[in-house]
Amino acid sequence: MISLSVCTPTSGLLRAEYALSLSQFCMNFMVEAVDPNEPRQHIVLRQYQSSSISNGREYLARTALDESATHILFIDDDMSFAPAVPMMLLRRKLPLVACNYRIRFQGMPFSAFAPDFQTRIETRADSPDLEEAGAAGFGMCLIAREVFEAIPQPWFPIQWDAESGTYSTEDTPFFWKAREAGYPLMIDNAASRLIGHHGSYCYRWDQPS
Repeated sequence: MISLSVCTPTSGLLRAEYALSLSQFCMNFMVEAVDPNEPRQHIVLRQYQSSSISNGREYLARTALDESATHILFIDDDMSFAPAVPMMLLRRKLPLVACNYRIRFQGMPFSAFAPDFQTRIETRADSPDLEEAGAAGFGMCLIAREVFEAIPQPWFPIQWDAESGTYSTEDTPFFWKAREAGYPLMIDNAASRLIGHHGSYCYRWDQPS
């Protein structure tokens, strides 16, 4: 049986596109089985409001596991996606699979790193459906229960890098630890083509339509 916990850490402001995408997916999940051979499936929606995204992810994951979730699906509150996207990730039957998307500021690259953690992965029209990655954002990321059970808390620490003089985000340390435990991240490029990452955009009169 699939027991899916959809988890969203948020500051409290949710994009309308996120809300519509989530509701459409939930309606789809209630009428369509992920696995026709195992029609029993259960879904729970969770949010945690805080200015600390690491605290939010720790609380959401711990709560979901305590309530017997088989899978945790992180969806950030600035994402939009086709209703089929979470189903596509679930049907991969992979312990750790995520979507790739552009960082939401002009001129920024894609979120996913290659396994060398140095170069970025670009999702293109000719990208393979599945591609191994070193790390990615948690905007749309499916994690099986076994991954959390294989690595100790804290799962989402923010770490200081003395060489660059910056802190990490909370996602990269998780993927480091998961890889060390034998769970490399896979990017679903097919699903990645069906999502959006929403930021702000300044419209001016002289910009092309």
